[in-house]
Amino acid sequence: MADMTKFADLIRQFIELFDRMIPLEQEKLNVVKQNQVSALEDIIKREQAEIMALRGLDQKRERLQKDLGFAELTFQEILERVSGEEHGELQQLFDELSGRVKEFRSVTESSKTMMEVNLHAINKMVAQKTYGSANVRTYEGDGSVRPDAPHFTDRRI
Repeated sequence: MADMTKFADLIRQFIELFDRMIPLEQEKLNVVKQNQVSALEDIIKREQAEIMALRGLDQKRERLQKDLGFAELTFQEILERVSGEEHGELQQLFDELSGRVKEFRSVTESSKTMMEVNLHAINKMVAQKTYGSANVRTYEGDGSVRPDAPHFTDRRI
């Protein structure tokens, strides 16, 4: 069936897209580990282009599934409705795509975690620089911060 050939080609396009996105995400993880903010900005710009391509492919998939009478079906449900050679080819492609998606999610989760850790460290450093170790700011007459001064609410009346 020619339509299933189009569907198989579309799945191959998804696989190719994830083959581009996985190394990009791994590169992002590496620059986050090394605190290279300018390199991270460049990767995010490239990543945004791939995300737009992903959205385009997903819209194409939705239209094709609708045309095939598979609207709202998962890949597994589509597999159950095809037979013979098409089934074998689609099963292989679905398995390959599923592996890529799992790998992408794993790397994405790692970079997300690393960014959260870095952000926490940055916030902690800013808080220490801003508020000192006691998280209290008391000012001198010249406007400088007096370290470790008791807060006025700590006094007894």
